Amino acid sequence: MAGLKVWVHRLTLAVHLLLFLCVGPAAIAQSQLGKDIPFRWYEDTSAGLDIHDFMALPADALTEQRNVLSIGYTQSPVWLRFSLPADLFNGQDRWLQLGPNFLDHITLYYRPSASSGDWSIHRAGDMWPRAPGDMDYRFPVFALAAPLGTPGYDVVIQIQSSSSILLDGTLWVPEAFLSEAARDTAFWSFYFGLAALSTALAVFVAFLFRRPLAWALCAFSLTYWLVACIQGYIDWFFDSPFHWQHYLTSILTLLGYTSLLWVTTEALNLRERRPGLHRLIMIAIGLSLLLPLSIPFDFYGQAIKIQGVLCISTALILAAGAWIVWRDEDRDAMTLVLGLMPALYVAAGIVALMSLIGLIPYNKHIYGLWQYVIMVNMLTILGWVAYRIQQEARETQEKRQLAHELKLEREASFHQRQFIGMVSHEFRNPLAVITSALENLQLLSVSDKQQRRRYQSIRRATHRLVQLTDNCLADSRLYADGLQLHMELINLLDVVRSAAEIVDGSQDHQWRLTVQGQSVDKLTRQEILVQADGAMLRIAVSNVLDNAIKYSDKGRVDVDLTFRNERIVVSILDRGPGIPIEDATLIFERHRRRQLSSMAGHDPGGSGLGLYVARQIAHAHGGELELARSGPEGSCFELSIYISATGASS
Repeated sequence: MAGLKVWVHRLTLAVHLLLFLCVGPAAIAQSQLGKDIPFRWYEDTSAGLDIHDFMALPADALTEQRNVLSIGYTQSPVWLRFSLPADLFNGQDRWLQLGPNFLDHITLYYRPSASSGDWSIHRAGDMWPRAPGDMDYRFPVFALAAPLGTPGYDVVIQIQSSSSILLDGTLWVPEAFLSEAARDTAFWSFYFGLAALSTALAVFVAFLFRRPLAWALCAFSLTYWLVACIQGYIDWFFDSPFHWQHYLTSILTLLGYTSLLWVTTEALNLRERRPGLHRLIMIAIGLSLLLPLSIPFDFYGQAIKIQGVLCISTALILAAGAWIVWRDEDRDAMTLVLGLMPALYVAAGIVALMSLIGLIPYNKHIYGLWQYVIMVNMLTILGWVAYRIQQEARETQEKRQLAHELKLEREASFHQRQFIGMVSHEFRNPLAVITSALENLQLLSVSDKQQRRRYQSIRRATHRLVQLTDNCLADSRLYADGLQLHMELINLLDVVRSAAEIVDGSQDHQWRLTVQGQSVDKLTRQEILVQADGAMLRIAVSNVLDNAIKYSDKGRVDVDLTFRNERIVVSILDRGPGIPIEDATLIFERHRRRQLSSMAGHDPGGSGLGLYVARQIAHAHGGELELARSGPEGSCFELSIYISATGASS
């Protein structure tokens, strides 16, 4: 959760930056329509007035307004008139900016004050087929020349919209307008840059992980297009005869909250946590998806009211549901945050709606608060999704690791059962030999030659039992806590000679010892001193020699000691049939052994521990045991250990 707290801290700083850029010091040299320039307005419920009819209306038929005109949803044309006195121009041209962009039709009439001449007419609005105003800008801007020889201008504006009726007008000094426009465009560039980045991340996550929450985020990112419509970027960038901005504004207004509901439902995982609540929210989402059908039937105002009811009710339900989940299950603060996000969006939307219908004075920053809430919601959920995906990836990895360990445990248990069976068989054979030999020795008619043969059988069987016991003990040490060596200075030749007793016990095999290719007599006293664990090293060499005996019917086993790259290598070459390539790795695995080919005639058995234990002993000495070569003429194993600082001498 520490990373999440850092992310939330950074998000807070970003939001503060957004608000500073939005509500920072406003440009000077501007006059606000309503606040600085009072006007009178009239709602033409008959929709039959023209400019002359409106001008003929008595003064008491009009309503005086001293703030921004915002009267809510009506399809009736609204007329308003005001005067721009010459002192507002100060002998210079002025630019009149009108908005917002969701007004269908804006018609501007103006002429010199106290004149009965023709009106200058300009048209704009998101249903106007040509570029709005006199400037190439995303809001309608009209250039008004400085009135010369007249007290000013009489101005009439007619507006009509299927959305809310709102008129935000400002008279600008051109230089101040350019400064404000640059500042405003810079802010929205920053806003839509974050929007593009968060949308790209949402799309990437959706296609990478294919989860409902990620797809819901993609749907919610469409709300950025609503902000782009409100700010006039759609018509400004995409000049098309089809009124994309007009229809997208209406559709996305009705669907923006619906996508947030979906996102919050998936983020809270209500499908699994609270199925009943999830079904209720899905019903509300289904009803919301039907609301855009009101647009072609001119029921948009009614659809907004229905949406308002759905927004408030579902926001309260989700907030309560998030609190219940937090109380009963996870106690995670993000659960409460996610549950309150729809309520935050609805609260911002209610403030915007109240300013649209005139319940509170209109302010573009207060009205635009919901646009900032969209960004906060998106970044919050995106951060939560990243955290969830990381957490689930970790859990998945842990599950895979657990499954892998369980698989290994099952395999180990299976091989252990096989091992017990094989070891029982291996122990039974030499014990049977010993028992039989002892019974024969009890016979009075046994000759000295027969006795010697029986003693040799007992000796070989005893060696075999000792070797099996050593392997089992070594394997137990390896499996428990790793092999601990008792290092001392030993004569490697003595170790090899001791291990080779297993060959001496075979009637069909002989062995030859060489050092650097030079023959060494078994009785010659010669020393190759190394620092090692003599007992463990004897087991390793003995296991390789035992493997050579078992897998060759008869013949000589060559043992050669070679100095190579600061190592001593013990090479053991047998005369067996060779090892297939597919078994070259298998033979070194624990409790695994190679099945002899059919040409060998029989399976010599074994516990499957010999070569595994020998390799682990070599590893413990910093060396290696590997199959150097193998073929029909036999197999050669090389066991190497490092020469210690003491060195080797001969």
